[in-house]
Amino acid sequence: MAYVFLTIGLIVTVVFLSKRTAKVTLNVAFLKSVASMCFILTGLFAFVGNENCPRIVGALVAVGAAWGMLGDIALDLKYVFKKHEKSYTNAGFISFLVGHVFYIAAMYFAFGYNKLALIMGVVCAILASTFVLYCEPLLKVKFGDYKLITFFYMGVLGAVTGVAIGYAISSGYSLAQTLLNAGFMLFLASDCVLSDLYFSLDERKKTKRASIIINHALYYSAQFCIAISLLFIK
Repeated sequence: MAYVFLTIGLIVTVVFLSKRTAKVTLNVAFLKSVASMCFILTGLFAFVGNENCPRIVGALVAVGAAWGMLGDIALDLKYVFKKHEKSYTNAGFISFLVGHVFYIAAMYFAFGYNKLALIMGVVCAILASTFVLYCEPLLKVKFGDYKLITFFYMGVLGAVTGVAIGYAISSGYSLAQTLLNAGFMLFLASDCVLSDLYFSLDERKKTKRASIIINHALYYSAQFCIAISLLFIK
């Protein structure tokens, strides 16, 4: 069933991407929510299909993915209800941040304490947060009112990516940890594209359809990698 929902999710994602433009309608937001529900179901059935995966790990990944889905919805609703754009954007960032915290907890309960994962998580968190403070002139972006939430969000994203890298290196790149590593690297790449879409000083970049599609393709690839990894935890 995990592979069934993985396949359905990928198909829905392709349909969603074919209809996603700079203008977001409620129908497009609905398709995006269905794609998000599919990566949650993929993770749940991957967990159920793997008796070696601790229950708490499956639960934590499901909750993390659910927060991701809420973030998806919020970031699209900001286009639909433009009067509340700031509130929905902040809600989206916070939802993804909370989801990453649950993902970090899931990796800890799945693989146990690991010194390298801890060090990599701390180092990457510091680097990512520091980058936000000084990257605006380099990347020609302006975070404005979102600088504080971007600072904290990137710190947590850096942490979860670093932790995944640490576990993957320590395990000799087992399949589960390699998928998690790939997932969070794709997440990071997706958010780099998203930063350009949201905060670029060049207004034309904010409506560039190619960047919108790349952003979402990277993001859904990330979530499906994380979800299906539960099938291979030993």
